[in-house]
Amino acid sequence: LKAARDQAFCVGSAAMAPADGDGSGGAAGHGSFQLGFEMRPLTSEGGLDASLDNRGILHSIEHDMLYKLASENREAGNKLVGESQFEQAVGRYSEAIMQLRSLESETDVRWDDAARLKVRELRAAAYLNLSLCFVKTAQWAHALNAATRALQGDKTVPDPADAVLPAEKRAKALFRRAQAHCEGVGNFDKARDDLRKALEYTPDDKAVQQMLRKCEYAVKKTSKAADKKMAGFLKKSTEDGEGLFDDSLRPPAEAPPKPKQPAEPVKLKDGLWVLPEGQPEAPRAEKPDGEKAVDYEDLGREIAEMKEENPELFEQIRERVKKMAEQQAEELEAGAKAEGAAPEDEQAAGAPAPSADDGAPSPA
Repeated sequence: LKAARDQAFCVGSAAMAPADGDGSGGAAGHGSFQLGFEMRPLTSEGGLDASLDNRGILHSIEHDMLYKLASENREAGNKLVGESQFEQAVGRYSEAIMQLRSLESETDVRWDDAARLKVRELRAAAYLNLSLCFVKTAQWAHALNAATRALQGDKTVPDPADAVLPAEKRAKALFRRAQAHCEGVGNFDKARDDLRKALEYTPDDKAVQQMLRKCEYAVKKTSKAADKKMAGFLKKSTEDGEGLFDDSLRPPAEAPPKPKQPAEPVKLKDGLWVLPEGQPEAPRAEKPDGEKAVDYEDLGREIAEMKEENPELFEQIRERVKKMAEQQAEELEAGAKAEGAAPEDEQAAGAPAPSADDGAPSPA
């Protein structure tokens, strides 16, 4: 048979596409995956015909086998989506993404900005369609992840160069991510932010406008409900005697008894007395002109406040008081010396002159 033909075909493994089944090999309850095959030509000698592979030969991205396979998988996925076979489409788009990842490491491709842009655009489109499949099958975590990768690429650290979706498709990705946030996770704040961003790209999109109104209403509703719930919790806790603190920190239900008051005034220290209960406090001493005496407690409080609020003024007054105290001390000391010298002068002035009988020497 080989001799009669110029070339034959061999069977090689190809894509894994999902098919309806018992769920093994795929997400639980969402079908299984079926192994597919593709035909590759053989030469007349029985070897593989690699004329279409371009391996080892520098070639453009359009002529690369992996790029062609990824494009075919994307087209097949689009067809399956049109037939509402979303699980099978997931397999096609996923395989396209894996093929594009392998393609980026190829060294025989003529890489330039245009070639890398084609790969990025094809990968972003695959992720965008993948997010649609996950939304349709209510796989919200996967939908959120796929929509995010459609927007920023699938690198661990996002590369701005991977954000290649045009405005209209970026709005679609944001809308689907908002659906995942809203319907899957219940994060209305993030859903609202994505929808507002989507409206910047497509201001007249009625679906985005309608969902944004619903999300904004949900944000207000949940915020009010949370406030009301917290207020009700605090009110109920107060009524039930519960609270936010440990029982050990609560004051006792009955106030502790007061200490027994003394029968007579007791002096604790200078200026501090404990009076018997019911005995009125003695009035403060008044100055001669009728004004009350200085309240040293209030004065001390004012000085302390001045030290905290106006330290410069405090230092000025402190220095002034210090000088006044030193001056007063000097005056007191001088007065004390004058009083001590006066008796000696008086004794010297009133003492009689010594005579010969006292044993004092007489003049010659």
